[in-house]
Amino acid sequence: MIKKIILVVLLLALVAGGAGTYMWFKPHPKVEDAKGIVVTSEALAKEYGADEKAADAKYLNKAIEVSGVVSEVDKNQDGGLMVILQTQDPATGIQCAMREKNATATKGQSVTLKGFCSGNGITGVSLTDCVIK
Repeated sequence: MIKKIILVVLLLALVAGGAGTYMWFKPHPKVEDAKGIVVTSEALAKEYGADEKAADAKYLNKAIEVSGVVSEVDKNQDGGLMVILQTQDPATGIQCAMREKNATATKGQSVTLKGFCSGNGITGVSLTDCVIK
């Protein structure tokens, strides 16, 4: 009886270890491989301003292609490039953390960026792992 219990516990530990190893080494999704939801920066900001919960259901953790005009280019806390797309409200914008540190964008430029939506924050909607499309 005790041998059976030990065998079951060892089998469960082996399955859990295998699942954990798989999850640890599983490749991260790339935004290029995902079909993006096409939206403008204005429309995205309006949807989040009107109903954040509904916008999260539609966009959160999904790849989106956002078109808009660059209002600011800066560095984030990790030294990466942060591109902010303008919206009607000058206090908020669509914040796009670029994947490549050597990506280039200039203020006033019309761009389409593709990235994963990470939701709405104090200063606007955030996208991560962005690339210029």
